[in-house]
Amino acid sequence: MGDEAAVDAHITRVDFILHSHSHFNHTLDMPYIARKTGATVIGTESTINLARAGGVAESQLLAVHGGEDWAFGDFSVKVIPSLHSALNNKHFFDSRVVPRDFRGPRRLATDVEGGTLAYLLRLAGYRILWFGSMNYIEREVQGLRPDVAIIAAARQRLEIYDYTGRLMRALGLPRVVFATHWDEQSFPFGAPQDDRLREAEVFVREVKKVSPRTRVVLPGHFERHTLPPKRRSIPRG
Repeated sequence: MGDEAAVDAHITRVDFILHSHSHFNHTLDMPYIARKTGATVIGTESTINLARAGGVAESQLLAVHGGEDWAFGDFSVKVIPSLHSALNNKHFFDSRVVPRDFRGPRRLATDVEGGTLAYLLRLAGYRILWFGSMNYIEREVQGLRPDVAIIAAARQRLEIYDYTGRLMRALGLPRVVFATHWDEQSFPFGAPQDDRLREAEVFVREVKKVSPRTRVVLPGHFERHTLPPKRRSIPRG
């Protein structure tokens, strides 16, 4: 079950929920958040079927495959094909899809990835690229040149060749990186994450080695971070 008390304590407004894949640690609270806020859920077929099984209204569901580039008024979202982390000494590949008629209950033994996506958001003059797992398809992200990259930074990245260096170079050395997915998901909410923070600091050093000018942020749970207004360039006459 999700943690509705934690959701109620911290989440009051959500317009969109973007999911990289449908594993429980990404989607367990999603149906409740969507029902509570009326947010639009964007994700793979499996993610959308989990939302539907959780009672989210059909009008709030937007299934994507990768390659879409949707405009939503003041911002836009480019959906990017991606890969899940290399788990269990690279012995991980899950081709299953959550069926449309799934009604639960959810079981860890039958937890389904359902494909993996990344997202490029264009918002308030910023280009923000978000990854939800420790892997990527290099050719799909080359040339995106985000201002901000939200990069999954857990130890599974070490199973990928030059994970941090290749990604930073492919993205054109973004000036701001937020490290995500570094925490220990098996701990209860609010438990100390000291060991995982020390591991995440190694990721920070990896980023700095290839891009010394990049600012790297290790956000805590429910921390709020604000980007300064983007300066508009003035045409020279």
